[in-house]
Amino acid sequence: MRLHFLPVLLLCCSIFIKAQAQSTWSGVILSSAGYIATSNHNLEPGYHFEIDVLNNGIKKTYLGNLVKSDPVNDLAILKIDDPLFAVIGAVPYALKVKDVKEDEKIFVMGYPQSESKEEVKTSEGTINSKSGYPNDIGTYQLSCTMKPGNEGSPVFDNQGNIIGIINSKVSQSAGYAAKASCLYNMIETLPKMPTMPSKSTISGFSFSDKVDALSKFIVSIRISSQAFEEADNKNKKVVGQTYGGGIIFYVDASGEHGLIASIDNGEGVRAQWGCYDMLVDDTQTGIGTGLENTKRIILQCRTAATGNIAARLCNELVLEDYTDWFLPSKEELNLLYENKEIIGGYQHGYYWSSSEVDQHFAWYQHFDFGFQDYLNKDFSYYFRPIRAF
Repeated sequence: MRLHFLPVLLLCCSIFIKAQAQSTWSGVILSSAGYIATSNHNLEPGYHFEIDVLNNGIKKTYLGNLVKSDPVNDLAILKIDDPLFAVIGAVPYALKVKDVKEDEKIFVMGYPQSESKEEVKTSEGTINSKSGYPNDIGTYQLSCTMKPGNEGSPVFDNQGNIIGIINSKVSQSAGYAAKASCLYNMIETLPKMPTMPSKSTISGFSFSDKVDALSKFIVSIRISSQAFEEADNKNKKVVGQTYGGGIIFYVDASGEHGLIASIDNGEGVRAQWGCYDMLVDDTQTGIGTGLENTKRIILQCRTAATGNIAARLCNELVLEDYTDWFLPSKEELNLLYENKEIIGGYQHGYYWSSSEVDQHFAWYQHFDFGFQDYLNKDFSYYFRPIRAF
């Protein structure tokens, strides 16, 4: 049976994507529970959203929140948090994480800003390359680019499986999509993983019927007016905002000062705390003490045999010309852990703080289970540079 929606317009597309205040972008529903995949770079200045769902020609708007962020691959997962959300049925598509071929035909569905918001727009093309620019193995290059608002749009193969999500890395001659394998890795870490079919249930449909069947799962997203009211003072920042070389994970009561986590590149570097059998002395555990702790560690450990200790590696980091990175204190590290799902990029295991216990031990935190404890300073653990603003 063919579902009836407003006509779908095929596009030839070639423009830049530019996120602006009050702009909209696209996403795709992953489950009837209201999980939505989209791009990450549009999430400033907050993480409260209005999500438009078009079903049988009727548009309904729901409220949603950010539950997972992956700035490295420009992916995010939102969840509709609205008791009025109407279940629209089981999704008909699977995530295709392998066996995608160059020159394979694809189509993209979304809500370009320059077009009517009452119709899902579709663009057909092919996979130009299985890696993006410059040789980004987490990205596909497509034969057509998207209009503003297409960020977050799903890319489907001819069977109706999702193979990627349009991201911000576009030019006048090419479009790029984060691979479905990157999206799957995010979904796997959700507290309750959405149930999706193992393969498309609409593979035998004609192209127009596929588009009709998929349209009600394509959404338009915008930052809610509530979020703009909360951030109407440009000096006020919010947790989850990309700012100052990283992502904000703590804001004080003024909304103008806080802490920024570096964007983790996923390499999972480990290092010793350093200065084993040597007392740094007078390191603190509280919020606002990590920078001074880091300076004390570097000064005291300058003669230590181990060169690449965590504090020194943080201090030597340069991101977007910011050079004032440091190893978080015990309480600063706990704040980072509490917001790990929003910040993203964390590894499974132990992270060093800059807070010393004595000449042999320093505090760490486990980023799977959240507990804090102390162990030998010559053990190698992960670390996450932060800076203050």
